Amino acid sequence: MYFGHTAISTLCLLNFGSFAFADKLLRNRKLGDVGGLSGNGTPRNGLPGNKDEEDDPRRPGGPNLDFGQEADYIVVFKDESSHSSFSQNEMATVNSVRHLSFMNGEVIKLPNAQAAQQWAERDDVLFVEKDQEVRKLAETVPYGINLVEAFNIDYVADSGVKACIIDTGYALLHEDLPNNINYGNDNLVTGYNPYDNGEVWYKDGDGHGTHVAGTMAAVGGNDVGVVGVTSKAKMPLHIGKGLTDSGSGSMSGVLDAMKNCVENGAKVVNMSLGGGGPSSAVQSFLTGLENDGTNVLFVAAAGNGGSSSYSYPASYDSPLVMSVAAVNSNSVKASFSQYNDQVDIAAPGVGVKSTVTTSSGASFSYATWGGTSMASPHVAGVAALIWSHHPSKSAAEVRSALECSAVMPEQYGDDVKNNEVGYGVVNAKNALALLEFSDFSGCPTIAPTMAPTPLDCSEDIIEIIITTDIYPSETAWVLTNSCSNTEVASEDNHPFGEYEYTTKICVPPGGEYFFRITDSFGDGICCSNGQGSYNILYNGESVASGGEFLNEDIKIFGQCGTPPPSPAPQVTATPSVAPTSSHSPSYPPTTTGAPSQVATFSCPSGQVEFSLTLTTDNYPEETKWVIKEGFRWQTGTTLTTESFGTYTSSQTTYTETICIIKNKSHYFRINDKANDGLCCEHGTGEYSIALNGQGPFYSGGDFGRKESVKFMAFPDYNEMHTFGIEIERERKGVHPYLDKTREDEEEKG
Repeated sequence: MYFGHTAISTLCLLNFGSFAFADKLLRNRKLGDVGGLSGNGTPRNGLPGNKDEEDDPRRPGGPNLDFGQEADYIVVFKDESSHSSFSQNEMATVNSVRHLSFMNGEVIKLPNAQAAQQWAERDDVLFVEKDQEVRKLAETVPYGINLVEAFNIDYVADSGVKACIIDTGYALLHEDLPNNINYGNDNLVTGYNPYDNGEVWYKDGDGHGTHVAGTMAAVGGNDVGVVGVTSKAKMPLHIGKGLTDSGSGSMSGVLDAMKNCVENGAKVVNMSLGGGGPSSAVQSFLTGLENDGTNVLFVAAAGNGGSSSYSYPASYDSPLVMSVAAVNSNSVKASFSQYNDQVDIAAPGVGVKSTVTTSSGASFSYATWGGTSMASPHVAGVAALIWSHHPSKSAAEVRSALECSAVMPEQYGDDVKNNEVGYGVVNAKNALALLEFSDFSGCPTIAPTMAPTPLDCSEDIIEIIITTDIYPSETAWVLTNSCSNTEVASEDNHPFGEYEYTTKICVPPGGEYFFRITDSFGDGICCSNGQGSYNILYNGESVASGGEFLNEDIKIFGQCGTPPPSPAPQVTATPSVAPTSSHSPSYPPTTTGAPSQVATFSCPSGQVEFSLTLTTDNYPEETKWVIKEGFRWQTGTTLTTESFGTYTSSQTTYTETICIIKNKSHYFRINDKANDGLCCEHGTGEYSIALNGQGPFYSGGDFGRKESVKFMAFPDYNEMHTFGIEIERERKGVHPYLDKTREDEEEKG
């Protein structure tokens, strides 16, 4: 489906016509436009002029002439005799650049306009013109490729990641599309036509499929046309001609093409099409693929109706299907793009330039079209691009990487997901980084659908059922055997909100168990922000339940063979970082008394020491900070925080140290309640952050309401900087003296 199209010209031809035409052109030029004369018939060099010279073709002039600087000029003599005479008598006296003997001409380097004028006035010269620079017709990088940050990422050749395009066909002989001849590979581009109508997959009588293909895979570096998302290598393509040359098809034909794509090894299938309602046959096919664990991702256009109605196949409720909305070059949702709760992600779909066919597929060109059909291949291309770097990853991981790393347009503020653009605009750079480090902590995505694994247990069974609230990353729990004082199980990774998690554990008979559930924000899992709950079954019988608490809830059940130890052990949940921290102001050394002992701070294996050094300004109570683990701020897991009012001493340096997971994404954010930062209106406060006792990798203080630092916790700073440190700073004077609500405290923006 596409919203419309406007053909554009892409090739300028330099036409060397007959000299008669050039003569006529020059004769018809007005004096004011001729390089050597002014409008009143007087030469610009002040020499006497002749009005009759207006029509003299020898006058320097013509289109695009500029005689102001030293340059090369084409001098064409009247006839062969004149040219021969010049060659014999004057050639040695000029700086000849090139001989144009076939047209009785020479290319001569002349110093200025006056010299060119003099050559033009010679009786043996037909005309003089500047030797203009001609450039190659370089390829264009469509704005969408840059918007999704795909241009500087190479597809990994021979990775085995194949993409399939179900559409109106493919212009196999288009100059800017991959084909088997250019790459010497008969299997690089293959295809299938599910209809017995005499049409072939490698001819596109409509142009729509070729436009989609160009956005995904137009060849880069060939100095023509455009580039696609995967333009820098030989990505294998399979074409399913699910739509005929008329631009339409049947649901059964599209289904046949979907099956053929999967059978031919495609991992990403683009479907820029839709219409009608849901199909039980297609839903059954998708469910079968899901149950078989097939690693394939179907990327489909959300629809161009500009309404909240569902379009299919984009709106199938399947973890294998992604619905793509369209935005413009400013990441604003296109007016035609459909919006509903099935929209997963967005991509450029307004004014997209790509390859097309014309004359019913007989010729090839380029055009700028718009529609969610144009948005979908951006996402499909990015999916194939990042998957080629990690071909062993699953479709679920690739989808999570795309969604979790998408960039939410600013106009949607704190939204994590909405009906207009889903999780935001797809971003290849972010998605590849996320897939690279498998850092899915706090990522929003569709909850995985998995068949339960039967528990083979000949002993007692404890079943822990947790239903999260809308802030699932705040929840953690731990179960300890009080009799042996050992941890039995724990969980702190709950990425999905309002979702039921079940853990079954085999335990020896006759034990006493200590269950502790915590909420890092301090509002439990019910009932302020969702109807979360927990229930513990011991051999099928409920022994503990709850959900409405503050920071923690503790339940003890069962009985030891011998009396349990007293008091009960103080067990801490296993968070994503070790619960070690320090918070103390650093004062100048005193001259009396024994020196204080400095505690040795060390982190467990796989973690690194994160240190904050903070010097307050004259209003220390206005400062707070938080550090989160996760690729996105909105869904990251809060590790530790200090609230407004924690700091009470002005112009005092505090040190904070915690352990964080190595090689994972983290956010540090610092806030000032008065919107004037730490420096420099009211004191010279500052802060710096460092890892493993090294020097700081970032320092700041001169901000407004807040400043955020996103970083990967690499102990090697060079590696960290290679990956990139992202700084977001809110200028001063934006939100002075806000009354903080729960959302403000969480800083979900």
